[in-house]
Amino acid sequence: MDNLIHGFKIISKTALDEMQAEGVFARHCATGLEVYHIHNDDNENLFAFAFMTAPENGSGVAHILEHSVLCGSKNYPLKDPFLILSKQSVKTFLNAMTFPDKTVYPASSILEKDYFNLMSVYGDAVFFPLLKRETFEQEGHRLELDEAGKPYFSGVVLNEMRGAYADFDSGVDRELRYSLLQNTVYAHDSGGFPPDIVKLSYEDFCAFHKKYYHPVNCKVFLYGNIETEKQLAFLQERFLRFFEPAEKPSLIPAITPYPAPRVFSATAPAGEGKNPGKLTVTMNWLLPESADIDRLMDCMFLEELLLGHDGAPLQKRLLDCPFAEDVYPYNGGQADLKNICFTLGLADIDKSAEGQFEAFILSGLEEIARNGFEPQLIETALNSLDFYNREITRSGGPFSLVLMRRALRGWIHGFAPEASLRSIPAFQRLKQRLSQNPHYAQDLIRTLLLNNPHRTTVSVRPDIHFCENIDARLAQEAHQAAQSLGSVEHHSGSAEQTAATVSGQKADANTGLDTNAVTDAQAQHLIPHISKEELPPVEPPIPERLEYFGKVPVIIHEQPTNGITYLDLAIPADSLSAEDYAYLTLYTATISSMGTKTQPWDAVAAEFAYLTGGFSAVTFSAGKHRTAEAPVFFDNALRAEDVVDRDWILIRAKMLPEYIEPAVNRIFSYLNGISFADEKRLKDIFIQLKNDLDPLPSYSGHTLTALYAASAYSGSKRAENLWMGIPQLRFLRGQYAALEQKPAAIGELARKLEEIHRKLMRSGLIVKVCGTSADVSVIKKALTSHLSQFDFPHRSTGGFRTEAFERPAALSAFPSAVQVGFAAQLVPAVFDENEYGASIVYAQRLETGALWEAIRVKGGAYGVSAYPDSATALFTMTTYRDPAPLKSLRSIRDCIEKSIAAPLTDSELEALITGTYSTALQPRTPAQRSAAAFSRLLNGITHQARMQTIESIISCTRERMNRLAERLAASVSGSTALSTTTAGAISGGTAAVICSDAVLRQTADSAGLPLLSIMPSI
Repeated sequence: MDNLIHGFKIISKTALDEMQAEGVFARHCATGLEVYHIHNDDNENLFAFAFMTAPENGSGVAHILEHSVLCGSKNYPLKDPFLILSKQSVKTFLNAMTFPDKTVYPASSILEKDYFNLMSVYGDAVFFPLLKRETFEQEGHRLELDEAGKPYFSGVVLNEMRGAYADFDSGVDRELRYSLLQNTVYAHDSGGFPPDIVKLSYEDFCAFHKKYYHPVNCKVFLYGNIETEKQLAFLQERFLRFFEPAEKPSLIPAITPYPAPRVFSATAPAGEGKNPGKLTVTMNWLLPESADIDRLMDCMFLEELLLGHDGAPLQKRLLDCPFAEDVYPYNGGQADLKNICFTLGLADIDKSAEGQFEAFILSGLEEIARNGFEPQLIETALNSLDFYNREITRSGGPFSLVLMRRALRGWIHGFAPEASLRSIPAFQRLKQRLSQNPHYAQDLIRTLLLNNPHRTTVSVRPDIHFCENIDARLAQEAHQAAQSLGSVEHHSGSAEQTAATVSGQKADANTGLDTNAVTDAQAQHLIPHISKEELPPVEPPIPERLEYFGKVPVIIHEQPTNGITYLDLAIPADSLSAEDYAYLTLYTATISSMGTKTQPWDAVAAEFAYLTGGFSAVTFSAGKHRTAEAPVFFDNALRAEDVVDRDWILIRAKMLPEYIEPAVNRIFSYLNGISFADEKRLKDIFIQLKNDLDPLPSYSGHTLTALYAASAYSGSKRAENLWMGIPQLRFLRGQYAALEQKPAAIGELARKLEEIHRKLMRSGLIVKVCGTSADVSVIKKALTSHLSQFDFPHRSTGGFRTEAFERPAALSAFPSAVQVGFAAQLVPAVFDENEYGASIVYAQRLETGALWEAIRVKGGAYGVSAYPDSATALFTMTTYRDPAPLKSLRSIRDCIEKSIAAPLTDSELEALITGTYSTALQPRTPAQRSAAAFSRLLNGITHQARMQTIESIISCTRERMNRLAERLAASVSGSTALSTTTAGAISGGTAAVICSDAVLRQTADSAGLPLLSIMPSI
C-alpha cells in the first residue's frame, strides 16, 4: 500500500504481535479526519465514528445529538434510519454512546456487504443529519399538557436522565467527579441535568453539531479483516469529498492540579431502602493522564493490590471499618476521562462518625505503605492483570469495543491511538519495574495517593426530596415556558402531533426527496439489506463429550481458551422449600466469601484470588423448550428428564494452567469446610447484597415487573422472581429490619445458611469444564478424587416448584421513589416448533415498529422491548424509563391488535427476517460457547431444535405472524374484563408497573385495563 491513498496519508504501520494484527494509522489530507485500523484475520469487522464533544454546560446537548443524528440524514431522509438498520441488518453490534468528553457511533457485522451498509448509514447520519426541529423536540424536550391541562416537559433524553438522577450511587459518582474536576468540561453532566436539558435551544443544538461533527474532529476506529485501502476509499467517496477544511476544535486543556485537598458535601436521591440518616463518604484523587499506558498500568496494578479481593489489605480494612456498614460499590480507578480518577469510599456512615473518615483512609494507606506487601499479594495482583490481558470477553458486544475504548483514551486527546492501546507490552514493563525496585508498590501508594494534593473528600447525604425537587424545578420551567409562549400548542403540540410531524418530514434540499412520501416500503429500498440467500450459516455446535466420574456426569468442551480453564459445578436446588429459596441469593453471595472452620475469611479470599481468576456462585433457573419429540443429549447417556426444567446453584471458577490442580483441591476442601459462624462477616455480606439490590427499581424496573408478572405461569420465572425480583427486595429489607431490632438474629441467619449448605451438598452434581486439550487433561485428573463424594443430581418429587403459591393479579402496580416508570405485559403462548421462529420475527417487528412509535416516539419512554421464550411459554413486552407506564400498557394492547391488519410487503418481511437472524449469528468466545451449550442443555434445547428455530425464522410468513398476533390480542383483551380475584384472569395475561404515586393518580391512563391492584411500595 502506497504512502498516500484515496486522499489519506499513511502515518504509520505497526506490528501488533500481541493481537496478531497490524495497526494502520492514517490521516485524510484535506479534512484532517484520522483513521486507525487494527487489521487482522477476524471476520467480525467493526467501525466507530468518534468525536470529541466537550460539554460546556449541563444541557446534555451531546447526548441529545447522539440520539438525533440517527433520526434522518441527507441520503436517508427517514424518521428513524437507526431503527430500520436495527430490524433488518445482520449486525453483531449497533449502538451509539455519549461519554463525558466524546460521542462514539460503533457498529459491527460478520458480512462485508452488511458492514458497508451500516457504515454508509452511520457516516451519513453523523456528517449529514437533517436535525429537524421536530427531532430535537422528540429526543430532547417538548412541552405537553397533562389530563388536567397543566404543562409539563417530555422527551426521550429528558426522561432517560430523570431516571438516571433517581439512583443514589450514580449521584455519588457524579458528585465525586465534579469535586475532582472543578472548572473543567468534566464538571458538567454530558448526559444532561434535567432542569438544564429543558433550557437547551434548538439553535444551540444545531450549533454544537456544526462545531464538533466536522471530519477534522473525527476519529474513525476500524477492526477486522476487510482491507484498509477499501475502507479508506469508501470513506473518501461517501463522505469526505464533500467537505472543505475547517478549524479543529481545541483539545480539552490539561487539568490544573489542586494545590491542597478540598472538602465537599452534596445530596443524592434516597430510594426506598436507603437510610436518610446515613452518609456515603469518598476520598478521591486525580492521577496521571489516561493516555499514558504505563501510568495506567501502574494504577490498575495498585487497584488490584489494594482492592482486588476481599482479602486485599485495603479492601479488608474497608470491610472491617467499625463506623460504616458497607463499602462504596465503585471504589477503584476510572480511566475514561482525560485523567485517571481513583476513589476510596464507605457507605452507610453515621453522621456522628463522618469526621473519622479521612484519618481512617489515610492512616490505612500509610500503614500499608510502611509495612509493604507479601510476595504472594504482588503475584496475585499480577495474575489478575494477566487474566485482564489474556481473556477475550464479549460483554454487551465484540471484544473490539474494548480495544476501541483503549485507543480513544489517548487518541481523542491528541495522542497517537497506540499510546493507550497496547496493554500487554505495558504489563511486561510493569513487571520489569517491580523486579528492579522491591519497594515499587509502596512508592506508588506514596506518589499517587499519600503525597498527591489533588484530593477531595465528598460526603453525600440521601435526600428523600431530591427527585421531588428536580420535578418541581421542571414544573416551574414548564410553567414559565408556557407563559412566555402564550400556549403550549404554539411551542410543540402534543406528542402525537410531534410524532406525526417527524413522520412527515419536508422535502430535503440536498436530495430532492420528499420525506412526507417516504413510506416504510420505500425505506427498505433507501437502506439496503442483504437477502435471505446471502445469510451466512450459524456456528456449528461446540464439540462436547460426556464422561462419568463415579455417579457425577462431567461435560467436557475442549476449546482454544488462551490458557484459561473454566469450571462449573451445577448443584440442583429444587428439592429445597420456598422458605429456603428466599435465602439462596444470600447463599450464593456467601458461598465464595466466608471462612472455614480453621481459616478466617480474609485468608480464604486471598488464597482464591491467588489460585483463580474468579471464584463465584450464582442461581440459575431453567425451563423446558417445547418440541414434539423429547430432547436427547449424548445418546441419552444423560437423560433430559433428569436435568431439564430445574433450578441450580452454579459455582464457577477460572484458572491459569499452573494453578489448576491446587485451585480444584482448594475449591472442594473449601466447600467441605466452609463456616457461616463469623457473624460480622456474614452481616457485612448481607448488607452489601441488600445495598446492591436496593436501587433495582430505579434502573432495572422493567426486569422486576417482567419477573413478577411471569411468576404467574412459569416455575423457573417464579424462582427467578424470588431470587432477583421484588420478593427478594422485600425479603432482604425485612431481614435487615429484623437485624436492626435484634442483632442476635444474625446467628439464626448463619444457622439457616449452614442448613441449606448441608442439604445442597447432598443433592448431587453436574460438572462442566472448558479449556485446551492439555488443560482439560490436568483438570480431569484433579477432579477425580473429589467427585466420588457426590451423587448423581436426581430430580426431587417435592420442593419449591411443587408448592402452592399466590398468583399475581392481572395488573399490579408498585409505587416507588422513581422519576420515570417501567411496565411489563406478559402473555402465555405455547409455541409449536414451526411457530417459534415466526414469534421471534413478530417480536422484532413489534419492538422496532408499532411499540417504538407509540411508546418511545410519542410516549417519550427511553426504551421498549418484545420477546418470546419457548422454555417458559411466554411472550413478554416491557418499557424502560417510561413517563406513563399505565398508558403504555394500553398502547401495547392497541399495537398487538393493529398489527394483525397492518400491511407488510415481501421486501419488509425479508428485511425483518434478516435482522432477526442476526440474533443467531452473534459470535461468542470459546468460554461463552461453552456456557451457552451448558445453558441449552439445562433448558432442553438440542442443536437440532435450535436449527429448527433458525429455519422457522428464515421461512417465516405473514400468516404465521398474524396467527400469533390474533392469539396475543385475544389473550390481552380477554384479561381486561376479568376480575383480578379469579384464576381466569391469569389466562389472559398479567401486567405490572413500577412508578411514582403521582403517576398512579393519573387514573385516565388505566382506563380499559384490568382492575389495578396497588401493592406495597418498593
